[in-house]
Amino acid sequence: MQKLILAALVVALLGGLAIGAQASLNSAAGKIMGATLTGLLVNFLGGAAAGLLLLVIYLRQGKASFSTIQAPTLGIIVVSGLPGIGIVAGIAYALPKIGIAAGLSTIIAGQMTVAVLVDTFGLTGGQPISLSWSRIGGLGLLALGTWVILPKG
Repeated sequence: MQKLILAALVVALLGGLAIGAQASLNSAAGKIMGATLTGLLVNFLGGAAAGLLLLVIYLRQGKASFSTIQAPTLGIIVVSGLPGIGIVAGIAYALPKIGIAAGLSTIIAGQMTVAVLVDTFGLTGGQPISLSWSRIGGLGLLALGTWVILPKG
């Protein structure tokens, strides 16, 4: 069990590093062609490239079958992908103005706030996790850390 937890933490850290790298690239692209176009192109072209790569891998392994995807699952996938353009556009707009560190800190604070609400109400089918003072305090510390890291002046 400990190895599973450690592996999950390493994978999460690698995902976080990838988010940081992508945010930096989105910020640079946003300066050149604007936030909305950056959001659209990153999601469309990046998703298409990744999708084609995975499709080739699945086809070579004989695993490609969309017949097993049920309509409700497909709906969830489509709806969960829609915010991506707004997310990338927001990053491309905000990060050149406040910096990568402050921007990602703000994004993480927002993600954690939503995550605590989802956990509290068990919104994704998991067991609800009660809202405690320590969880509220953790969100407060994240907000404080975000404020401290914001550029002044």
